Amino acid sequence: MVTTEKHPLDGLYSKRGRNISPPRVGDPSQSAAMISFIYGFPDPDSLPAASVADAAVRALESNGKWALQYGATMGAKPLVDVLLEKLKRDQGIDAKPENVMITAGGSQAVGLIIDLFVDWDDMVLMEAPTWMGFIWGLKNVGAKMQAIPMEPDGMDLTALRSTLEELRADGVTPKMIYIIPNFQNPTGISMSLAKRKELIEIAHEFGTIIFEDDAYHDLRFSGEKIPSIYSLDPYGLTIYTATFSKTMGAGMRLGWLVAPKEVIQHLGVLKIDGGTNVFGSYVAAEWIPENLPEHLTTLREIYHRRKVLMIDALGKHMPEGTTWTDPDGGFFVWVTLPEGLDTLELLPRAREMGIEYMPGGSCYPDGGGENQLRLSYSFASDEQIEPGIEILATLVKGELMESASK
Repeated sequence: MVTTEKHPLDGLYSKRGRNISPPRVGDPSQSAAMISFIYGFPDPDSLPAASVADAAVRALESNGKWALQYGATMGAKPLVDVLLEKLKRDQGIDAKPENVMITAGGSQAVGLIIDLFVDWDDMVLMEAPTWMGFIWGLKNVGAKMQAIPMEPDGMDLTALRSTLEELRADGVTPKMIYIIPNFQNPTGISMSLAKRKELIEIAHEFGTIIFEDDAYHDLRFSGEKIPSIYSLDPYGLTIYTATFSKTMGAGMRLGWLVAPKEVIQHLGVLKIDGGTNVFGSYVAAEWIPENLPEHLTTLREIYHRRKVLMIDALGKHMPEGTTWTDPDGGFFVWVTLPEGLDTLELLPRAREMGIEYMPGGSCYPDGGGENQLRLSYSFASDEQIEPGIEILATLVKGELMESASK
């Protein structure tokens, strides 16, 4: 029997507490019995446990009394120093320590920026589709959202300008434009250099922030590297976040923000955690210089191989009228099925058949994407990819035949 009795604490929740979204991350161990294309997690077998263990020993031997102590709000100095070198070398970002904050992965970075800038009923613009975690974060603070369509080279900037002009006519200035410029989650699309430069000028013209989420930057396996929006921005309107979750390991819970020092100072007041994973930060500072470059080479080979396996399998098995993206890096392929199919409705049947995927509607703030889905090639093994796609194709073909017979 289901009880409808309220808990004594129900009336004491804050406005945010009453409106929170469901949990964001599932438990991948529950997917062991099926082929899972749902999780945007690193390849489990590639996680560098042995070299991280060696780095942990070195960190304890050289800095044990500090590695096991409370830490600075902005981040442990050894990791900040290593990160500044990486930012300049890999992302073209010439930052100073006062521009950087270490966070508990990219998710905490996103949450902090939302807390600092977004009030109830504020407007935020984003790509359509986009990372569902950002959508849920905005829903939790009662923000308004408008999604801007994607093109093969990134956000449709004509549509963005039109939206900004309409909002300006109504007296509304969006707090930010959220962008995943490299191998976007969920589409795998990368924003072109020309569009990055144009986006900066549009943001300057309309007086809004660009929030650049570059979680997949290090995982380019083909094509030319494109400068970060932050490094191209002469106006100081861009806030940059990235993470070690996709490379060193998501369990490290280490990411970072790069922003004007005034923004970092404000964030320091919001970030009440006694120092982000201080021990992990000292370990990462030991591990990154000696191990990250070679490890990235390995990861790029793995994900490139799996992307090719997935694209080939889609071409071999999926029915006519199905399209998909072909990314140059990252974790994801975005699939559009023939009109009339609903990937959310199909998901239970997919699981019965032994596969799972992310329904496309989860990645839109205001509806859409019913016939789309996200496939991750990062978590499934090489051997699972083609059989999994064949199952998906069988499901889709069966649904199309069933629809045609009605």
